[in-house]
Amino acid sequence: MVFLNIIYCVLTCAGMGLAILSTVGNYWVGLASVDLQYFHSGLWIACAFNTCLEIKEELDYLYVTRAFMIIGCMSYFVTFVLSLLSYSKKIKNHKISGAFLCATGIFLAIGLSVFTNEGNKNSLIKYSWSYIIGWCSFAISIISACICFAIKVETEST
Repeated sequence: MVFLNIIYCVLTCAGMGLAILSTVGNYWVGLASVDLQYFHSGLWIACAFNTCLEIKEELDYLYVTRAFMIIGCMSYFVTFVLSLLSYSKKIKNHKISGAFLCATGIFLAIGLSVFTNEGNKNSLIKYSWSYIIGWCSFAISIISACICFAIKVETEST
């Protein structure tokens, strides 16, 4: 059980870091026909030819993506605190952490899916590393949730 608890803490920390990095990164998309050093964009900033500007257009899909990614990061933080408390044995029930991780996965999936839906309307863009690590963070949240529930099952059987 200690081994699973350590893996769960490490994965939660890594997932939170990736979610934050994805949210603040400005390499979500680039133009497929142009090298990324010439044009790339994130949720907050768009860069073209080494000049970066804040995205000020009121685009609904960007608001939704930003909101769900931020909520996902906050949910990851709560889960990270819960994982530290459970590792220090102040909390014995992992169901709460598992539920928060499931919610985190849902928040990240909604934000990333909304962005994907809009991005697929334009065949000229390609997805870049900030976007990809957002999906990696989603996968880590689901894996961590499974580990949480496995830890609970293991403690109930003893």
